[in-house]
Amino acid sequence: MAANAFQNHKETKMHWEQGAIYDLSWSSDGGLLTAAGAKGPVRSWRLERGGHKEGEELKELGSDIERLAWCPALQHTHTLAAASYEKSVSLWDQRCTSVFAKLATSGLNSDVCWSPSGKYFAVVNREEGLEIFDMASPQSPVVVAELDQVVSSIRWDTSESLLFMTTINGTVEVYAWPSMEHLTVISAHTASCNIIGIDPRSKLLATGGADATMGIWSTDDFSIVRTIDDYESPLLLVHFSSDGRFIASASDDLAIRIHDSFSGKLAHQLAVSSMTTALEWNPRNLMLAYGSAGSAKTSTKSTVTILLKS
Repeated sequence: MAANAFQNHKETKMHWEQGAIYDLSWSSDGGLLTAAGAKGPVRSWRLERGGHKEGEELKELGSDIERLAWCPALQHTHTLAAASYEKSVSLWDQRCTSVFAKLATSGLNSDVCWSPSGKYFAVVNREEGLEIFDMASPQSPVVVAELDQVVSSIRWDTSESLLFMTTINGTVEVYAWPSMEHLTVISAHTASCNIIGIDPRSKLLATGGADATMGIWSTDDFSIVRTIDDYESPLLLVHFSSDGRFIASASDDLAIRIHDSFSGKLAHQLAVSSMTTALEWNPRNLMLAYGSAGSAKTSTKSTVTILLKS
């Protein structure tokens, strides 16, 4: 039963002194968790049988990283894209613990995303701009587009034939890849569509909106499967588990919710002490990492936490 899937899970808090969490990402082999925060350098932890090692600081990336994404392709599991707020993205190689490329971008970076094969990665910015880089020659983008609306997040589907962009107008814009032909518009939310999640089985999409709802959509015809309205405030984060069974989500209220992606029922809920600012399932196990902003009013420290089976 989905309701019992997390009864033997526990929360493990990682050592963290870098302030409010901006973003976190798992390596494709599930062995590394990396987080960026408001203060100090990016930090990584290596998970091993029986526990995790103390975090390693990636000081060469600097202290202004806001978005992180490990390459999802196993053959490139050592490659991390780290986007600063300013106009650059650094590519980090874990094998030699150094930056091997620093790429200039056209605007203030708001999201970065890899294609499933690891051949491409995309960067969107707060000035309605999109750039897509080919890793075979990443020095300059192969796609540069001026969009007619602000894009909140961007994702490829698992077949790498579609590209989805969520907008502040509540829509999901669907493009063919690599032609960039505009295929259709999903009218997902009555307010800003903040985030999209892709089912690893390629059957479902999940969207989170400022209207405090999560929409679950069929990838066959982009029709709505169900709407989940368990939230009290705008939905900011959604992510499918590696087997596609669960969707983790967070709004700016003090809870993380895990729904069964088949039935839409609430499978588990975690109370948190401050707003959740990042969450991501481990790509190999039923293990959820999440980070918080902390709260000056209540003297609550920001944390990186892993929910894992005990």
